[in-house]
Amino acid sequence: MHVSATCDPAAPHLLTPVHTTPATVHEAPCTAPIQQALVDKDVPPRDHLVDAASIDAELLVESQDAHGLILRGPPRPTPGWQAQVEGAYTIAQFPGDGDRHGVTCPQGKCSATWAAQGERPRERAGIMGACRTQDGAACVARPRCRRAEYTGRRLQLPPQEPDEALQAARTW
Repeated sequence: MHVSATCDPAAPHLLTPVHTTPATVHEAPCTAPIQQALVDKDVPPRDHLVDAASIDAELLVESQDAHGLILRGPPRPTPGWQAQVEGAYTIAQFPGDGDRHGVTCPQGKCSATWAAQGERPRERAGIMGACRTQDGAACVARPRCRRAEYTGRRLQLPPQEPDEALQAARTW
């Protein structure tokens, strides 16, 4: 059960839509139907406050574009061990270059492959870049980048607009 309530200090606190799902349904897919119900009832908030399970990069953009709602909540932590280890190379340190169709690592090496993702069902949108095996195996900074000893790093770069929205939410 997903319960929404008003929280304006100058207005009564009311339950607005209540969205029920089986327990096996994750919270994130429930955010858009809840927002639509708020709009349909003519009670959309300017800021829609949610918990971490109800927010992701695409929802941040879709909420604003579809309904003019600012989705607010704690985004989930950046995935990957690199985000948890001080000094490790996170995806933010691999800028993509759309003109050359590549990604450059902090050591200055350019990716060997660069391919658009998201055209197939269940495939995340973005750009997939992979560094050369020879570069990964010989790199002096490999322990800061990749745990595998003899392969190059593969990166899933998110689409720009959702990624910028996610970074802004983390800053907020």
